[in-house]
Amino acid sequence: MRELGIVVAITALMCLLSGIWFTPWETLYETGIWVTVAGFIVGLPTGLLYHLRLYQVLSPRGELPPGWYWQPLRFNALLGKDERAGVMAWCYIGGLGFVIICIGLVMMGAGVSMAVIRGV
Repeated sequence: MRELGIVVAITALMCLLSGIWFTPWETLYETGIWVTVAGFIVGLPTGLLYHLRLYQVLSPRGELPPGWYWQPLRFNALLGKDERAGVMAWCYIGGLGFVIICIGLVMMGAGVSMAVIRGV
């Protein structure tokens, strides 16, 4: 099953790259900007909500040391089964926002690369 995933990923990458070659660089760059903005719109509020929910659950028990917010993922193991859903949903949605930001930045980079390759 893992091999099938690799084949699908390589095929998708090849299709994406062939499409990028024929796309005007301005379109790639501008679309990348908007995708990045969308990622920030999704990721920042949900990341903040994740931190707040984690604090609300673990702080009353005294399980959060000073500076916990720099590496909050290591404290997810301290959540009880009934607490996980209310906290981890925000973590996963925030992670999705980060992935969207990365995709937008790659698109912007592809647009700049196409401009350089085409001598614009």
